[in-house]
Amino acid sequence: MKTLNPKEACLLDIQTLPDKPETKRQQAPRPPRTAYTALAKVYDIVNQATIGYIADISTNGFMLFSGLNLPVNQRRLVSVDLPHPNRGLTTIQLGLRVVWSRPDNGNQNLQALGCEIMAIEPAAKLNLLHSSLAYSHKI
Repeated sequence: MKTLNPKEACLLDIQTLPDKPETKRQQAPRPPRTAYTALAKVYDIVNQATIGYIADISTNGFMLFSGLNLPVNQRRLVSVDLPHPNRGLTTIQLGLRVVWSRPDNGNQNLQALGCEIMAIEPAAKLNLLHSSLAYSHKI
């Protein structure tokens, strides 16, 4: 293999070097998702506006349907009204990040948003888990 001296290197030298095999980044497997059948409303804590409703859920995030077009990588503090199998309606708070956004197939006025949970209290996570187990089914 030819060693390049940065002071003497030119484009021709770089182009004649053997190609390195491309390394593909391995993505971590996505946690299993379940369709969430209960009505769980998501509110923005800062401006007190409704963002949308949870459609499916996993251990580290959820998809929601929204009338808003939120940009990818935006972070929000939200509260979520969840039905709890034993306690009735409970409200949890969490921090989320929008991972992806696309128009909904069935209704072009809605956006499907993939949200990653960035911050959540242990008790809120437990309530989310209880609600998810009681009101969801595998996709």
